[in-house]
Amino acid sequence: MSKIFYATLCIILLGGCSTIPEQQLSSQTYFRGLVQVVDNQLQFRACDESAWRGMRLANNLLRERLVERLSDQPFGVGLYLEAWGDPQSPINELQMLGGDFATCSHQLDGIQLRAGGLNPVWYADIKAGELEVHDSTRLRSWHLTQPEFKQVANRWVWSGNAISLTISQQPCRDDLDIEYALSAEFVAAGTRLQGCARYGDLQRHLLKTRYYSRDASLLRQFGLELRVDARFALSLIDRKGESERYSGTWQLLNTGQLLLQLEGERLRGAGRSLRLARRGSELLLVSDHPVFGSDIRLYPGVEPLLSSAKRSRIIP
Repeated sequence: MSKIFYATLCIILLGGCSTIPEQQLSSQTYFRGLVQVVDNQLQFRACDESAWRGMRLANNLLRERLVERLSDQPFGVGLYLEAWGDPQSPINELQMLGGDFATCSHQLDGIQLRAGGLNPVWYADIKAGELEVHDSTRLRSWHLTQPEFKQVANRWVWSGNAISLTISQQPCRDDLDIEYALSAEFVAAGTRLQGCARYGDLQRHLLKTRYYSRDASLLRQFGLELRVDARFALSLIDRKGESERYSGTWQLLNTGQLLLQLEGERLRGAGRSLRLARRGSELLLVSDHPVFGSDIRLYPGVEPLLSSAKRSRIIP
């Protein structure tokens, strides 16, 4: 019964579970961590892991590129890497190469994309409904609320009030010899700034789009879907196959906890929110809830939010 119950939850609520073999390129998984060379073999270590793993790369050209960059690194020191793919599947598209383990701690909370350059020193942050640009060399700043957005081919443009920020899928290298997959250009009256760009709030983006419970002792199983527009859908299914569905908005708190704000008249007071703590890749309900109970553990699916955002054309 429990196996049928679990399979039903996966099929009805989530459209598939991570117990099936991970797809490689179509799943759009994302690796963020370090790469090093040991005995002429590339090894990878994710930011949230301590073990190094081997990886079969997508092509020899990518391998040669990484080996060339690592040839200048001290023995045993890894180089920071962001790329589509993970240690269980070939990486196929570099996003950032350069930096060290400390770069793993750069979360850029609340920022979707960060662009900038070092000559002159400037940076631009794209947030939800905002564009902020700071020219530190000339001590000038620009702030735009609800910028107009358009995407044409491989160029993303945020503009308004005679200023514009363009992010394009063109390789870029800064003065610190860090490589990026994205280039940036900011234009205002009398000002033109060029530089590189990278993904921002990866702590948020690397949350998975789907989570589910798989404890056979529970009276109901849970399925949670997170969306890039900060909306969520929460489904509960009992042993008879009957389901309850809830929706609302979600946010990642500075503590790292995931806060779900539930909508609807069925819940009132303290029952209108849920807090989930991250335990590795899993989510754990940290407080009792009058409807959902306690000690509920949710396990991640395959796809990160980052890939959903990319396909939605919100970010390149």
